[in-house]
Amino acid sequence: MLKLIQQTNVYAPDFLGKKDVLIAGDRIVTIEDSIELSGVEFETIDGTGTSCVPGFIDRHVHITGGGGEGGFSSSTPEVQLGTLVRSGITTVVGLLGTNDIGRNTKNLLSKAKALREEGMNAYMLTGGYGYPSNTITGDLREDILFFQEVLGLKLAIEDHRSSYVTNEELKRLASYTRVASMLAKKKGFVHLHMGSGKNHYEQIYEVLEETDFPISLFSPTHINRTESLLEASIEFGRRGGLLDITTNTVTKTSTGSLSPAQAMQYLIENGVPTENITMSSDANGSLPSFDHDGNLNGLAVAGFEPSLQAFKELVQGCGLPLEEALKPFTITPAKGLGLADERGSLLEGNYADILLLDEELNIKDVYINGSAFMREYEITRSGVFE
Repeated sequence: MLKLIQQTNVYAPDFLGKKDVLIAGDRIVTIEDSIELSGVEFETIDGTGTSCVPGFIDRHVHITGGGGEGGFSSSTPEVQLGTLVRSGITTVVGLLGTNDIGRNTKNLLSKAKALREEGMNAYMLTGGYGYPSNTITGDLREDILFFQEVLGLKLAIEDHRSSYVTNEELKRLASYTRVASMLAKKKGFVHLHMGSGKNHYEQIYEVLEETDFPISLFSPTHINRTESLLEASIEFGRRGGLLDITTNTVTKTSTGSLSPAQAMQYLIENGVPTENITMSSDANGSLPSFDHDGNLNGLAVAGFEPSLQAFKELVQGCGLPLEEALKPFTITPAKGLGLADERGSLLEGNYADILLLDEELNIKDVYINGSAFMREYEITRSGVFE
């Protein structure tokens, strides 16, 4: 059935004004000042007082759980569809965390496929913290080439839990990722978990200097982990690299603390374009803390709520225009993942991944591929076991 959202403030994410939005099947058919339909059956959604925005794209979620630093019982559980929907997520990318031994990429692929069957746009990254990389087929090139869900490679550097790959090993992984992605017509990238090591981007810069790789091939995340890493990330962003802020992380500085929204504002004030910044949750993973000797002394589970809080703070606290605050959650991650042709923006012909926000920026309705998953603040479509 056709769906007609009437008189809503459309942010594509650029502001288009008060419009009607017509959805047919899983696509946006047209966006106009006023749409009149006759002779066909359609559902009307009153958009008065709402903002119509693209669905959020979370590019870093432990959909099969994470953690494990405190033993088997400290592993976190799998994510449920309803949790994603309530957070406004219409596209999710799953990956492995520290434990890529007890958990594996085959299980990750199975979970991504399960979420797809439930209606979510779900993807994944092959690899993990370990080296050689934990893969589905035994070859990361085959993973990227033959599985639609696999968008790139996950790797950890500058972390006491990482595998400390050499420059030559990093070159080889990057080359395999790049070539396989070209063959599969994917953007392809190496998603780098950045630890709190003192060398920050030194290894990446060395590899870039020694090769012809574009800086876009490397995509660092958790860049707001420490004050020094955040500071070092300015140069990477100025060079054109894509930086990913973790919304479950607060940056402790010598003068206080920076929230994820404030960290983004700090990057912008220091010359990093908004278009070079994304935000992801790292949700469903663990939030371990370690003492100076590297011993685990605390553990928590990362939630999805901080992403919504960061989005609201960008607008209500930092004074960023709504269209700019939306970009790190929508069109920018879509570009980074190679999905921007059809997702991340509200354009005619794009998939209808849509959120309706109320005046306080709370999520009122959620549509994924044109189907309603939340209406009037209530989940209308749940996972199999919810």
